[in-house]
Amino acid sequence: MAMVSVARAAWPAGSTEWIEIDEQLRSNKKKRGALDAHEMYWLREAERVQIWRPLGMVSMLDYMNRVLCQNLDTARKRLRVARALADLPELSAALAADELTFCAVRERVATASTERAWCEAARNKSSREIEDLVSGRRPGDLPEDPPDPEAVTHVVRFEVSAATYALLRETRLYLDEQHPTRLDDDQLVAALCERARDGGSATTTDGRAKFQIALAVCPQCDRAAQTGAGARIPVDAATLARARCDAQHIGSLDGDRPDRAHQDIPPSVARFVWARDHGRCQTPGCRSARGLEIHHIIAREDGGSHEPSNLTLRCSACHAAHHAGKITISGTAPDRLVTERNVRPMPEPAPATPHRRPSASAPMCEAPERAQAIEALCGLGWRRAVATSAVDEALGHVARGAPIADVIREALRRCHPGRSS
Repeated sequence: MAMVSVARAAWPAGSTEWIEIDEQLRSNKKKRGALDAHEMYWLREAERVQIWRPLGMVSMLDYMNRVLCQNLDTARKRLRVARALADLPELSAALAADELTFCAVRERVATASTERAWCEAARNKSSREIEDLVSGRRPGDLPEDPPDPEAVTHVVRFEVSAATYALLRETRLYLDEQHPTRLDDDQLVAALCERARDGGSATTTDGRAKFQIALAVCPQCDRAAQTGAGARIPVDAATLARARCDAQHIGSLDGDRPDRAHQDIPPSVARFVWARDHGRCQTPGCRSARGLEIHHIIAREDGGSHEPSNLTLRCSACHAAHHAGKITISGTAPDRLVTERNVRPMPEPAPATPHRRPSASAPMCEAPERAQAIEALCGLGWRRAVATSAVDEALGHVARGAPIADVIREALRRCHPGRSS
């Protein structure tokens, strides 16, 4: 209380400067919500068109990290929210109208059938109050449903040495490789406990060739096919070239007995390259430690050797991008490597749609509210002409002085998917 008293005493008597400061901060908060809603829409669009591919990047997360300057943890969370909001128009409208903050919207409990109830329950609550409100609830639960203790998460914190931290990273990589998706924290701890109870252990690379999947290569035409579930599936030249970088050869399948298997890169050299490159992709900006493969900088058919200076560790996405011609890898490892992205020119942006002046008969509210509703719809991905028309129609169906979120919801009902940009 002493700090509050000092602050009030320090403010000049009769000063109204605080009013302007308060208005500016509130205005910034409103703009932030509209920008968040706008970004959620365009993240979904970027993922839909796979925007990272023409830019020579390896994934949507790589794009968000490089272009939007978001760390991987933040990028994962925002992308998850963007995907969820595609089916939650009420939450999207509340975010755009500054009724809910992004911190509230990112909670994982609302579904298409319960989002309106959660919007109402979360309105005018702080982030901490919303966290308490959703604690113990699962997707599909209503705010008034009793909390489930099993759904409550717990924070467990450890302080470990550098060696233990490195061991944990290696173990997580090993476990991630055995699952189709990256394990979240809960799944990781559960997997570690199960391994310890069952006597399992994690291992690192032993120098064996990465490609253990069989590719049959025709000696006449040099085309390859992969056997999967009883079918021979042709693969392209880029896949064959990628496999040849680090393959094990088992010889011809036409004989009565198998030939002696051999691999091009000696296991000792493979272990050296993995250790030298610290078990991570060497493409600048790509920090992936999953799906790593050894790549020949100068291809074998061009006279490249199996010397460590001609070998570099790349993740499967970067390796595939190189053999598909999207990135170029040259130089010598490890200190003189050059990785260039072969970026295709982006098309010129379409000219902006001019703002359509509403007709004289269109119902109007105060200009700031009408403009805010139009900007909110534009932030959700609608063209300005469509948004303006929808808002002007909606204003004739809501009560005068209705909350801006009601105007946005009514306008969304008048926006047709076929007319969105």
